[in-house]
Amino acid sequence: MNVIRFSDLCAKGQVSGKRVFIRADLNVPQDDTGAITEDTRIRASIPCIQLALDAGAAVMVTSHLGRPTEGEFKPSDSLAPVAKRLAELMGREVPLVSHWVDGVNVQPGQVVLLENCRVNKGEKKNNEALAQKMAALCDIFVHDAFGTAHRAEASTYGIAQFAKVACAGPLLAAEMDAITLALANPKRPLVAIVAGSKVSTKLTILKSLADKVDQLIVGGGIANTFMLASGLKIGKSLAEHDLVADAKAVIDAMQARGAAVPIPTDVVTAKTFSADAVATVKAATDVADDDLILDIGPQTATALAEQLKSAGTIVWNGPVGVFEFAAFENGTKTIAHAIAESSAFSIAGGGDTLAAIAKYGIEKQVSYISTGGGAFLEVLEGKTLPAFEILTRRAAEDAAAASTTPDQFLDVARGLGMMGSEDALRKILETVDTSLSDSLPEIWQALEVGDVKTANRLLHGIKGYAPIFCSDVLVDQVVHVEGLSKTKTAAEITVLFSELEPHLEALLLEIRAYIQNVAAT
Repeated sequence: MNVIRFSDLCAKGQVSGKRVFIRADLNVPQDDTGAITEDTRIRASIPCIQLALDAGAAVMVTSHLGRPTEGEFKPSDSLAPVAKRLAELMGREVPLVSHWVDGVNVQPGQVVLLENCRVNKGEKKNNEALAQKMAALCDIFVHDAFGTAHRAEASTYGIAQFAKVACAGPLLAAEMDAITLALANPKRPLVAIVAGSKVSTKLTILKSLADKVDQLIVGGGIANTFMLASGLKIGKSLAEHDLVADAKAVIDAMQARGAAVPIPTDVVTAKTFSADAVATVKAATDVADDDLILDIGPQTATALAEQLKSAGTIVWNGPVGVFEFAAFENGTKTIAHAIAESSAFSIAGGGDTLAAIAKYGIEKQVSYISTGGGAFLEVLEGKTLPAFEILTRRAAEDAAAASTTPDQFLDVARGLGMMGSEDALRKILETVDTSLSDSLPEIWQALEVGDVKTANRLLHGIKGYAPIFCSDVLVDQVVHVEGLSKTKTAAEITVLFSELEPHLEALLLEIRAYIQNVAAT
């Protein structure tokens, strides 16, 4: 997906001195006293925040927490526990700011947490006026909350429409990359595991994947409905009889493509749904009328495991049995270990799936674990997530605008933001005027005699001050040429510098014009 990545902006020096608004997902579970019981989402959000701070930005972070009523803030809605935990993890002060929509006081090198964004009136319906106010707070908007990527709200979508720059944070970018690898450009065979209690909740996913995957493994109550569709009896097992025709349609669609939905050949049954129920392994054709199917059988599990080990890509959403009960966990356990042992690129998501991954300790063997919940399911359904759509569109619009805008190499707004005052900017520009005027002919002289080391030293000096007041285009060009001058020959750098030097000459003219204008006022 072609989006602007925040990490790239930081690497290019385009974040220093800028006001950065990060939409994170800090919606952590809490107990009855409000204490945080699990802080994974906070920990996962820190790399983006630290990246912005290290790049010299003034950082604002916000998130939703719980299900507050817009315009009716309650103490239980507060991000105060999150601010405290974030401060502990980062080893620095993280002030919590309330009533922030109309303005936030934050300086470069500082980070503040903006109170629960879903308390703001108009947030969930993506109110345009609210989104514009949020956008006005920042120079760069960073979407780093995949868990909200399927929602078009003011702090996730609207702000991206109106912010000067809208980009993907490292968490969101990682999800995009994993989804592209798994579904857009998968290595074949592509195998999907879709399990859960009901076909109805995942029917759209099943139909969407039936057009893409080479093998569709179903489990749980979903598998029972597919067994019915295949003419097998399931006793009193959980199933949706009214969706048998839909299950049959998925099977037929897969077969028409030369793909398959493997139906269990053996199952594990019990007479009651309980942890201490007696488990019985039997052929899928031998299920009694009073049986409950609570897991796939060992023969089926082994066969599926072999197929997973030879897969090119695996998408996993849901355990194939009641893995919470020891007597009925073998199917899910076997599947989990097969995924861990496979050389395939694997992506897994969904709450029960993550619990199974944790139970069997295979976190490091799964290529990518999505924490997106509803967003992950919508991706599997084949939907384009609002976050992906707006960030892709903004990247295309910004690229088109850049191609039609006349080059301007002095970025006064950036310079004022970095230096703090017009007088301070004028003084550094006067120094650069002299320095750059001397450096340009010296670089040419060094290249003429093959002295690339001196040329690199002089280019390194220019690279040092360019991010303070130069345009992104010029900064990128300076960084590119300076970097290559460390390894390329004098002849090669001469060609590159012949393209850069006119832009630096133009910068000198813009610097002198600015100095004259300041002096005149």
